[in-house]
Amino acid sequence: MSLVASLMRRSPATSDDDHGSTPKHLNWVMLTALGIGATIGAGIFAMPGIIASKAGPAGILSFLITGLVIVAVAMCYEKFSSRVTNGVSAYSYVYHSLGELFAWIVAFGLFLEYSLGSSAVAVAWGEYLKNAVGYTLPEFFCGSKIVDGAFHLGCNVVSMSVIGVVTLILILGGVAKSAKLNLFLVILKLTLLATFLAVGFKHVNPANWTPFMPKGWDGVLSGAALAVFPYVGFDALFTFARESKSVKDTKAATYTCVILVALLYVLVMAVATGLAPCFINGHENTLFVGSEAAAPLAQLLSAAGEGWCAKFISFGAVLGIFNVLLVLCMGGPRIFRNMAEDGLLPPIFAKVNKGNPTVGIALNGTIVALTAGFVPFGEIAHMMVLGTLVAFIFVGIGALRLKLVNPIVSLIAIIGCSVLTTHLEPMVLKLYSVTLPLGLLIYFSYGFRHSKLGQAVKNAVLPETKAEEKVEA
Repeated sequence: MSLVASLMRRSPATSDDDHGSTPKHLNWVMLTALGIGATIGAGIFAMPGIIASKAGPAGILSFLITGLVIVAVAMCYEKFSSRVTNGVSAYSYVYHSLGELFAWIVAFGLFLEYSLGSSAVAVAWGEYLKNAVGYTLPEFFCGSKIVDGAFHLGCNVVSMSVIGVVTLILILGGVAKSAKLNLFLVILKLTLLATFLAVGFKHVNPANWTPFMPKGWDGVLSGAALAVFPYVGFDALFTFARESKSVKDTKAATYTCVILVALLYVLVMAVATGLAPCFINGHENTLFVGSEAAAPLAQLLSAAGEGWCAKFISFGAVLGIFNVLLVLCMGGPRIFRNMAEDGLLPPIFAKVNKGNPTVGIALNGTIVALTAGFVPFGEIAHMMVLGTLVAFIFVGIGALRLKLVNPIVSLIAIIGCSVLTTHLEPMVLKLYSVTLPLGLLIYFSYGFRHSKLGQAVKNAVLPETKAEEKVEA
């Protein structure tokens, strides 16, 4: 077999491997909660302000555009989850439809997005906790900073501590307990958001929605690209697909999660931009200025005279972001588990305890804690967005190739994600150009030689592929 053919080898839809150690214990409610837990958190508490600074009140359209693209992506994911029953996430779907090399690119990118994203969210969690509780620490223990282009070393002990707590919960508690804790946090978070909408709606001034598109469609699309940030957690939902009780549970969770999340983001964006003007005399309103660690919803309510609710929202952000950390730290190691089962990573990553891949979780926790502790927050969180969009694009292409969905749906997913990619910060593309070659180096030094699919081809025991080429009705 030629090198190109080897790189493009595709996994069968079903596997003969025994994955009986993977429990089928997640119903559609738990799966939906896991998806919501990862998509409603740091994004909904911080992104409305950042998007408003780019798109103005038209940030409502930004969330609608992103929501439409994500619905198309969700349809591709859902069809893949029915076809590739032993798989998890975009990695397995791309492996089956486009080949091993593309699957590795997607998987390595997604793991980095989970890790870097978890680090950024952990830093944000510490900032929200500071806003809610009002604690102070010596500057060194608040983390590294870049001031006037100069790097100042620090150690963010709060962010490292929360990652340590999350990692221990996952290792000692197991999947069932972690999922139940996630469900509890999701209910609390939705209650807090409902409170913000109810209290904030009383102070909405329609005049603040004018001008609606101060920066035109370019601003709207830039906002839509950032609006992908929350949907990083959408892929995390499908890292649990193999643990779903049934295909119907996965399907119900997929659409419930996407529709509910899109609706909530649009409503929060509408109320947030109605509470205060996005621009004052051509300048950004300071209420909407800040990094992902800012708390614009709390600031807006406080400015409207709702101090008690602002404090309530600050505490809610602490709960919500902890929830996101829990799900993101559960998702990344599951991708490693599946890669190890396919021979692309050492088998130790496939070992599970109480349903959780403990080695992957421990490694992930170490990487996330060190990054959160010593790397400045900056714009690195946006790295999550590019990796996720790349995965969504490949899933759309794979669905188009196998004709799993209507071609129009696939094209909406592919073209939509591609357009959003062009509106990301240039720094993100530069960072990806460094991490991608690193991932390929690991693949060619280990994964390519140990691939179980490659070994099966060599031993002439690869299952017949004619059947898998047939498209399911």
